[in-house]
Amino acid sequence: EVASDDVAAEEAAAAPKIGRRVRVTAPLRVYHVLKAPDLDIQGMEGVVKQYVCVWKGKRVTANFPFKVEFELAVEGQPKPVRFFAHLREDEFEFVDG
Repeated sequence: EVASDDVAAEEAAAAPKIGRRVRVTAPLRVYHVLKAPDLDIQGMEGVVKQYVCVWKGKRVTANFPFKVEFELAVEGQPKPVRFFAHLREDEFEFVDG
């Protein structure tokens, strides 16, 4: 079993990334956005909302540990469509500013 100190350190390392703006650098398609099926999100910018490898103080296996929120302008929609995608850290870069 993993020591709770390790889990705390992992959470602490991820914490500064929450709330930061990121740009998707990998060629990725998502299929769960109803208003835009088969959406290529490479180049899109979003905000890291959650780190999901630690849940209730325990480490969990998450292949895509960063939950990122995106907004997409869709023709005919008065407001942008919001959606989430789970990404690995090597699939995005932090955007300064």
